Amino acid sequence: MNLLADTRFGAYLQLAWFAGSRRHELRRPMLREQLLRQVYSAGVTALPVIGVMAMLTGAAVVTQLSALIGADSDLTQRMIFLGLFVELAPLLSALVVVARSSAGIASELAVMHLHDEFTALRRLGVPAADYLLLPRIFGLMIALPAVTACFQACALGSGWLTMAVLEGRPLAETAGRFLDLADPWLVLLSLFKSVLMGAAVGIIACHHGSTGKGSTQAISGAAIQAVGTGLVAVFVVDVAFAMLIYALK
Repeated sequence: MNLLADTRFGAYLQLAWFAGSRRHELRRPMLREQLLRQVYSAGVTALPVIGVMAMLTGAAVVTQLSALIGADSDLTQRMIFLGLFVELAPLLSALVVVARSSAGIASELAVMHLHDEFTALRRLGVPAADYLLLPRIFGLMIALPAVTACFQACALGSGWLTMAVLEGRPLAETAGRFLDLADPWLVLLSLFKSVLMGAAVGIIACHHGSTGKGSTQAISGAAIQAVGTGLVAVFVVDVAFAMLIYALK
């Protein structure tokens, strides 16, 4: 156990345990306000980028599927559900959040560490880890599923419209057939996958931002480590869930 604790992965696990055991502290008004700020920063401000990307992705995927599969509407709908809705939407949403938020969180915490703000908070009687880390971790856990749901809705709308135009079918018929083929459990699983991705990204960013050396070089280093490791974590979670879905099928 000591060997594990000394590794980077062990440090991630320790921070995950800390966040889980201290989640009740988010009921405090001061921490709840910080949590809402993180949700807004990581989620709400990302919606314009997510919306445009989702609509372009939905139209591109349906166009390519129609060219490869032809007029087999049911097969196209299944591919849209499994490939676009369950797989691509959570993955692309997570990549956007990593690109936008991981570096920012790590850099912000590294600057605070450089200016010794952690110690200043403790002297004021404020638990520094609770105030600085919990809202960022749980903020991403809330923001990423919400962003993913927005991506899924925009991508589906764009995909349905593209399919209706290419195949000459009524839009309502296209949407209704998709809903008949969709599996509600996989919808919930895709959102749960986003929750885990958000937790992993938040834990990694907070770890590298709060544990770096107190120097200006450490700020950029923390951001690079947070983004690089966060991307790896996102793909690890994605592959794990892909294997789970394969096993369930």
